[in-house]
Amino acid sequence: MGKRIREILKLSPSNGVLVLAVIVTLWLLFVPMLLLLLNSVRTGPPTFLGGPWTLRNYILVFSSPFFYEALANTAIISVISTLGGLAIAVVFAWLIERTDMPFREMAWIAVLLPLAIPGVLFALSWMLLLAPRVGLINIGIREVLSLFGFSLEEGPLDIQSLWGIIYLSWLRGVSTIFLMIVGAFRMMDPALEEAARLSGANPKSVLRRITLPLLMPALAAAGIYSFVSHLESFEAPLTVGLAAGIFVLSTLIYFTARYHVPVDYGLSAAYAVFFMAIMTVLSYFYTRMIRRGERFAVIRGRDFRPVRYSLGRWRYPALGLFALYFSLTVICPLFVLIWASLVPYYVVPSLEAIEMASFNHYINIATSPRFLHDLINTVVMAVGAGVATMLVALLISWLVVRLKHPAGFMLDSLTFISYAIPGVVVALAMIFVYLHPLFRHVGIYGSIWIIVLGLVTQYLAFATRTTNAGLLQIHQELEEAASVSGATRLRTIWKITSPLLMPSLVAGWIWVVAHSLRTFSVPLVLASENNEVLSVWIWIYWQAGRIPEAAAIGVILIFITAALGLAARRMLREPPAAARP
Repeated sequence: MGKRIREILKLSPSNGVLVLAVIVTLWLLFVPMLLLLLNSVRTGPPTFLGGPWTLRNYILVFSSPFFYEALANTAIISVISTLGGLAIAVVFAWLIERTDMPFREMAWIAVLLPLAIPGVLFALSWMLLLAPRVGLINIGIREVLSLFGFSLEEGPLDIQSLWGIIYLSWLRGVSTIFLMIVGAFRMMDPALEEAARLSGANPKSVLRRITLPLLMPALAAAGIYSFVSHLESFEAPLTVGLAAGIFVLSTLIYFTARYHVPVDYGLSAAYAVFFMAIMTVLSYFYTRMIRRGERFAVIRGRDFRPVRYSLGRWRYPALGLFALYFSLTVICPLFVLIWASLVPYYVVPSLEAIEMASFNHYINIATSPRFLHDLINTVVMAVGAGVATMLVALLISWLVVRLKHPAGFMLDSLTFISYAIPGVVVALAMIFVYLHPLFRHVGIYGSIWIIVLGLVTQYLAFATRTTNAGLLQIHQELEEAASVSGATRLRTIWKITSPLLMPSLVAGWIWVVAHSLRTFSVPLVLASENNEVLSVWIWIYWQAGRIPEAAAIGVILIFITAALGLAARRMLREPPAAARP
């Protein structure tokens, strides 16, 4: 062990890449989590010496019935949403990849498009669709029931409930699970299925006894990943749960850190540490599941084509499932948001209300100094997070893939664990770091840069996976030639490696920027007057009852995200400069 530590610490002055990567990674990941842990066993604010050491915070956590209620709500939402999403995603993947259902390419797009709508807007739109009194769907149901003599003043459905949160989480989780398992359906060798059919097994038995068991590693990995994602879900529990008085762990941490009277940093840190421990354990099982997947590999070097089952008369009803899902996740939310943004105050759509529709809210928002301020912050946040994340990921990947230094592998493992840290916990850790007297005078707390650092920490796990894969595909010959010519490692990375790795860097940058535009938890927890972004402005307007303005900002944000997607598609079509003839 001592020899390994000495090897890691062999940092020559010329080894700038290694030194820089170690410092940046430890600062982004280790220091915030360490201060979070230290503050969980102390009282008072994050001062230089801190309060006295104590277990009082954990005693309060585990003796509070409110904590166990939030924990139970979190578990119920995560389990049911994961199982429901997994079931629907399996059906969708099987229909697209293994049947003769028509318009399969359109169905594929219909499953992925919900990812373009930010989670907070998705939840707010369904508040308008299923509000007990003015929800459009509830009004339609009451109109139908009145034809049969039933008269209801409100309902019958209520989104402001535990089942409402489960419903929203379930709908949002299908796309991610689908992306994780659809490749397994496409690539699986059908030889075993064909043998089962020749033995007389019917399609249902083949699916239950052959197909699904072979896909079990992919299904289990997707299920664990989805469960982790639902555990840290923040938008739906905050938007819907706040009105219903329902708390989960993520919202409990948020309200303890921001609205507890008096502010109790130690208690919020204890909640966060417990939450982080759960997520870390689940990430361990997720990693093990991925590594064990090779035992179930059935793809060989020979050519194969999966057999498509004939659905017969069920071909178009199957397509109708995708149309229904697309309506619930895209059409209905977009319709109600656009409608709400066009009327002076929110009213139910009608012929009379159409006469009130105008673009006044868009004009007022676009001409507001606050909009320009928040738009600039949003762009700086998204672009800055994308650039910084990919730069750090490039440094770490260089250590892992090129230098194969033990420090690189340790940093890579640390960044992978970071994916299990919820956004609320990351934001809280940033507060502890930059409110600390040692760093308070740096001026990062309360600025847009603290949000950028939080997003870099949150998205670094994905970025390093992208750059690791890309760097493995690039041969070292050009880099070795640059080194022989006297170029330093940093210059080699900048002039040789980066241009060759540009497709992976651009793809990772686009992913980080798109998720930064959609993110809500980190900007909300770290929000102040100077670093407010559009997603936080939406929430502020909604809480103030200014629904049309909130909807208008939401529509603008969706169009910005869509424009980014189109620009990204064009960027990815162009080969990197170093790769052009």
